Amino acid sequence: MDFHVKITTTEKDINRVLSSYDLGELKSSTNLSFGYANENFKVSTQQTDILFRVCKQQSKDDIEKEIALMKELMKIQFPTSYPIADKKGGYIHQLNDNFCVIYQFITGKQPEINKESAGEIGKAAAMLSQVSVENSFRKNNAITIDNCFELIKEFPIAKFQYNDIYSYFIEQTFFLQNYVSYELPKGIIHGDYFPDNTIFEKGKLKAVIDFEEFAYDTLLFDLGMAINGFCFIDNELKTDLLEETIKSYNQIRKLSTKEIELLPYYIQWAAHGMLYWHLRNNMLFEENKTQVLRVMELMDRVKKLRK
Repeated sequence: MDFHVKITTTEKDINRVLSSYDLGELKSSTNLSFGYANENFKVSTQQTDILFRVCKQQSKDDIEKEIALMKELMKIQFPTSYPIADKKGGYIHQLNDNFCVIYQFITGKQPEINKESAGEIGKAAAMLSQVSVENSFRKNNAITIDNCFELIKEFPIAKFQYNDIYSYFIEQTFFLQNYVSYELPKGIIHGDYFPDNTIFEKGKLKAVIDFEEFAYDTLLFDLGMAINGFCFIDNELKTDLLEETIKSYNQIRKLSTKEIELLPYYIQWAAHGMLYWHLRNNMLFEENKTQVLRVMELMDRVKKLRK
């Protein structure tokens, strides 16, 4: 998500990394997206098209865990863009102050929000829940109740005082604390199921991309996030899309009675997590009207859900 962040990667940088691969010389590069987390480029070489990703927030350890997860995803043929190994079998390259990884380039487009795409994302979320959890790639979700409370401590010293937003965030954090503390089934989650993190073709899911936020956490969080991404139109939850997502999810991993009971709160929790992300990513200390509008939209969404 672009919040006026400058592109820092040049074609010279890309060429330097390509020299470690047998992909041929660079023909062209096109910026696809850039923001806090990464810069993404479609790079065409003499042999193929690739996705060139510069990781601006992830540590090398987290990237190594993501690569390890990708190897596990291959075993179940999960639809995603897989990393490409260099001549020596490595994946991670130092690029200035950041690291970069080259991935397969998957052709397709972002989906429309409808019953077909909602069902596809439900199946994908359930399929991911089946991945064997290895210690080599286990990491915690950045979105936790404890982290929300830590963020609240910064509100009094924030440069920008959004009183209505801060009051709402405090109240909602306390409200949700009671519901997300139950012990529920855990596993690998993607953590960011939204149309711009998926590639579709003719209504079918070809790839879930951008796994940098993956974590080991409550599986219901991922379903709640998928519902936020694929079941809302004009910020209104659509019952038919919700039912299709749950039905498709249940075909692969059946929800328990307790999970069904708590799902409405996890839909709120996922939205609250997005709100946390915006506040955490410097909204307290840098003015950004786009982020403020998104936060207001998320607040309105959760208020309607609570009713």
